[in-house]
Amino acid sequence: MDSTLDKKLLGFRQIAQEKLRNILYSIPLEKDLVIEPALIKPLEHVVGASWLRKNGIDKIYKFDPKNPPPKRKQFLYFLSANLLQFKSALDQISSFQSQTSSSLMVAEADRTGHGQYHVVVFPLVLASFEQLLEEEGLYGSVQLYSFQWDFIALDQGLLSLELPNVFGDVFVREDRSMLGSIAQSLRVFNMVAGRPNMVFTLGENSEKVFQMMQRIDAGKKVKSGAGKEVPDFSTMLIVDRDRDYPSCLLTPVVYSGLLLEIHKFVSGSLTIESSGNKIKSGKLTILQKDEPQKSKQESTNLRMNATQDVIYQENRYRHFSEVIGLLSSQAKALGLEGKMYSKDMKLSEMKDYVTNKLPKVAAQKKELFKHLLLCETIVDEIGGNFEKHQLIEESILTNTNRKQIMSYIDELMAADAHKYNTLRLICLYHVTLGLTSEDMTKLMTAYLNAFGYHHLTVFNSLTTARLFPDTTNLTKAKILSQISIPILKSPFQIEANKLKLLPTDSNDSNTPVSSPTSPTGPGKKQQCPSYVFNGNYIPLVAQLSQMILSATSFDELNNRFGHLERLKLGAKNFVPKTIRELSITSAKAEVNLLLPLKAKTIFVFVVGGVSYAEVAACHVVEKWTGGKIILASDTVLSGCDLIESVVGC
Repeated sequence: MDSTLDKKLLGFRQIAQEKLRNILYSIPLEKDLVIEPALIKPLEHVVGASWLRKNGIDKIYKFDPKNPPPKRKQFLYFLSANLLQFKSALDQISSFQSQTSSSLMVAEADRTGHGQYHVVVFPLVLASFEQLLEEEGLYGSVQLYSFQWDFIALDQGLLSLELPNVFGDVFVREDRSMLGSIAQSLRVFNMVAGRPNMVFTLGENSEKVFQMMQRIDAGKKVKSGAGKEVPDFSTMLIVDRDRDYPSCLLTPVVYSGLLLEIHKFVSGSLTIESSGNKIKSGKLTILQKDEPQKSKQESTNLRMNATQDVIYQENRYRHFSEVIGLLSSQAKALGLEGKMYSKDMKLSEMKDYVTNKLPKVAAQKKELFKHLLLCETIVDEIGGNFEKHQLIEESILTNTNRKQIMSYIDELMAADAHKYNTLRLICLYHVTLGLTSEDMTKLMTAYLNAFGYHHLTVFNSLTTARLFPDTTNLTKAKILSQISIPILKSPFQIEANKLKLLPTDSNDSNTPVSSPTSPTGPGKKQQCPSYVFNGNYIPLVAQLSQMILSATSFDELNNRFGHLERLKLGAKNFVPKTIRELSITSAKAEVNLLLPLKAKTIFVFVVGGVSYAEVAACHVVEKWTGGKIILASDTVLSGCDLIESVVGC
C-alpha cells in the first residue's frame, strides 16, 4: 500500500511535465528561457536542463531586471505571479522591441502566428497582467500562459505546492487570488488518489478552497476521482494557518525543525552559507559578536529527503539532544571502519577494500561531517539560551509567570534583539494570553527603538493576521477591556484543553499525553506528538488527525469537535456543515456508516504553510494509530519565515 501510494504521489511530476510540454510545443522554433531565480529550485523537481533542451529550449538565463540577456531568438520568460516582476519583464521586452524594426517584428509574428516573446506565469495569469500588457502597448506581441506544477514531493509523506508567499497574501493583504490555484491542485490530487469519503475544513479560507473545488467539478460536470471506487485516502483535512499559530511560533526541538531555524530552505533544499545564517542576519549589527574572519567558502546544500540522505532519514524527527550523541557514535564507528586496512590483507582483499569499501566510507564521512557542522551551528546560535527560552514558552502556554515573561522579552530587546524571532515571541504571547494595552505599547516602543520607526506598519500587518492586538482607535472602552485581570485559564487555554493540545493540563487517558515514557526531556521515548515542543504542546493538525483516525462513530466526533464552530464536514451526499448542525440531520447516519475508517489514511493540507514540527508530530500519530498521514501545504516554513513574510508585506 505505502510503496504504491508513494509512487502514485510521484506521478504529479509527470502531470506537470505534460503541462509544460504542451506549452513548449505550442511555441514553434527554438527559444531561450529566462527564469526567475526563485523558481529554479522547485522547477528542478519537475524537469532538468536536458529535458528542457529536448523540448525546444536552447539557452537558459536567470531573470535579472537590470541586466537583460542577449537577444538571440524567441524569449520565453518564466515568472511568478508578481506584478512588479512582470512589469520588469515587460520593460525588457519593450527595450528589445525598440532595438528591432517594428516591421520585422510584425512580419515574424504573421509568419509564425506568434510574437517573439512569451511569458509563462506561475501559478496563473492574473487579470492585472492582461491589463498591464495592454497599458504597455504590448498586447498581441507578448503571449501569456499559466503553468502550475501542483504537488512536489519534498520527502516521504510531505508534499508542497511551492506557491510564493501565500500566508502574506491571504492572511495579511487579504488577497485570496491564490486560493483558486490551491483548489485546482487539490482537485488534481482527487483525480489521482480518488475523492475522499469525508472532507473536513477548519477556517474561512479552507472552506473557500473546498467550495471552489466543488464549483470546478460542477462546472466541468465531473466529480474528481469519481471513477475510482476505493479512494486512497478516506479523509481530507484542510486547515487555515491562523487556526494554530503556536505550531509555527513555538521553537521546535526536532532536528529538521531546528535546521530551518538557522538556514534558508527552498523546495526541500537547505542552503548552508559559510558567512551567515538567518539568526545572524536578523540581529542588530551592534549586538553581533566580532568573530575572526574565515576563509571564504562556497555555500553548500543539504537535500532534506530521507531517500537521498540516510543520516537525515535516521535523525530528522529526533529530539536534537539525541542527534548529537548518535552522530558522535557514528563518527567513531566510521573511524574504526576506516582503520580496517591492514598490511596483512591478501592482495584480493586489499583490492576489494580500496575499490568498494573505501569510497563508501569516504562518502559517509563527508555526509556525516556536514551534519556535525550543522549541529555545531545550532548549538552556537541558539544553544546558549535554549533552555531558558523553552521555559518561557512553557510559561506562556500555561499562563504562569507573566512578569517573568515580560522581563525576558525586555531582556531580549536590550541585549539580543532579533528582527523576526523577537516579534515571534511577542506574537506567541498575544495569541495565547492576550497583550494588555500597556504591554502592547511598551513592546511596540522597544521594538521600534531597536529596529527603527519605519517598521511601524509591521504591527498593522500583524493585527490583520490576528498576531497582534488592534493598535488603532484605542477608545476608553477598548482600553478597559484590555486591562489585565488575573484568570486561571486564558481563552486559548480553554480551547486548547478541549482538544487536549496541552498535555501538561490533560487528564484524558485516551490521549497520548506526556508520561514517564514521553519526551519531556532528552533521552525519553517519543510516544507523544508533544515531544516536538519538549512535551508542552501538540500541533493541532496532529491532534485532529489522531481523533479522526481513531473515531468509531458520529457521536464520538460530536463529543470531540462539536464545540468547533469553524470545523465543517462535507461528504459526497451532503454539503459541508458543522458537526453540531449535522447531528440533527439525516447526514449523521451516513457518517456513521463511514466510521470507523476502513482505511486509516488521511490527507492534510495547511493553507499558509506547514512546519517540520507538525510533520514530525504527524509521524508519531501514524505510529500510534497505525494510520497513514500525508501532510501538504503551499510551502514549508519556520516561525521566523512566517514573521518575515508579514514584515515584508
